[in-house]
Amino acid sequence: MSVTLSMVARKGGVGKTSGALNLAGAALDDGAKRVLLIDLDSQASLSKALLGASDVDSLRPDQTVQAVAERYRSAGDVLRETQVEGIDIVPSFRDLHIPHDGALNLAGIDHDLVIIDTPPDIRDSSVRCALLASTVVISPVVPEAWGLQSCHGVQQLLMSAGMVSNQHMIFAGFLLSMVQRVTIHTLCCDALRRLHGGNVFDNILPHAAAFKEAAAAGLPVTKLTPKNKAAKTVRAVFAEMIERVEVALKRGAA
Repeated sequence: MSVTLSMVARKGGVGKTSGALNLAGAALDDGAKRVLLIDLDSQASLSKALLGASDVDSLRPDQTVQAVAERYRSAGDVLRETQVEGIDIVPSFRDLHIPHDGALNLAGIDHDLVIIDTPPDIRDSSVRCALLASTVVISPVVPEAWGLQSCHGVQQLLMSAGMVSNQHMIFAGFLLSMVQRVTIHTLCCDALRRLHGGNVFDNILPHAAAFKEAAAAGLPVTKLTPKNKAAKTVRAVFAEMIERVEVALKRGAA
């Protein structure tokens, strides 16, 4: 099953970019041969982690996702290999500006999984561009008051995108991220599950030093510390995503 997954959130600092990288690693552990990351965030954090900041800053627009979204080059034309065997990336551009009618040209790729990282502003045309290409969407949420408040905006965005442009898109769910063993996080986790029920992943991503160490090394946590609890959690999230997609497809076919 080929999947194009977008990571979408209304606010920054929720682990969206590290989640994209770590799920790519989990996919390789699950048997994927090749995973493509597409960086649609103008901050280019994912690109810089995998390719180096100086290399990314020196790229021309025709070597980046800018050209892919404007469709004068394909993803296959501009993708670059990373230090992680099996993971390629379509890098972002330092002055990224996606036109309102932008759409990703995904020709020239044969990856088992495509993961798109998006900016934290859901009004950005980059997010719309990602959703047009997506078969699956995950929305990471930090269990705090502002995080919970952002969920309604994400739901509205997905509903409008589904009705207008991509009726086959599957919302896999809200993914609790950077969760700590503190009272406010416990209360907010419970509140999110009460409000959104089955639209919340059963597995959570904890606040763990291993994730920061992996990001600093430009590696998925599953590669840096494969036996660490954080790596096991990422694999569980990936397996749950696949299960959720399969259930949704069966429901749609019924």
